[in-house]
Amino acid sequence: MPSHDPTHCHERLGTLMAEQNAQLAALERLLTREHEMLQARDVEGLDRSGTERQQCIGQIARLEDERRELCRAAGRADDPAALHSLLTWCDPTGLLRPVMREYLERTQRCREQNDRNGILVNARLQRAPGMEGRTYGPDSGPASGYGRKLTTRA
Repeated sequence: MPSHDPTHCHERLGTLMAEQNAQLAALERLLTREHEMLQARDVEGLDRSGTERQQCIGQIARLEDERRELCRAAGRADDPAALHSLLTWCDPTGLLRPVMREYLERTQRCREQNDRNGILVNARLQRAPGMEGRTYGPDSGPASGYGRKLTTRA
């Protein structure tokens, strides 16, 4: 059974983590661009970007779900300790550790950028009524009726 084969697990986990890092890099770019749009007060651009950001976050969440499933299929829980246990089992030489470190660092940068954008929006809201509904918050992106909080589990 592939889920009990360390080689298969290593390959699948490496692929998932690389895909997550690519999506997080895309999210970083989007958040940077959104910060520029916030500074320029480009409401239409923010609306367009919000859709793209939500698609990116959806992809990251899907990959995270697949990674959790890989943990469960290998007989582990899906918490951070289980992921470390899985890494120890399928990656004893530590080849995936730099990829995991990149994932954690990118996730943290995305959180910081989202928080930075939220601070800017909140400051503008205090001065410009009528911007309600286009706010960022610590638990979501634009408050347009959709969103998902990005969390790190490692």
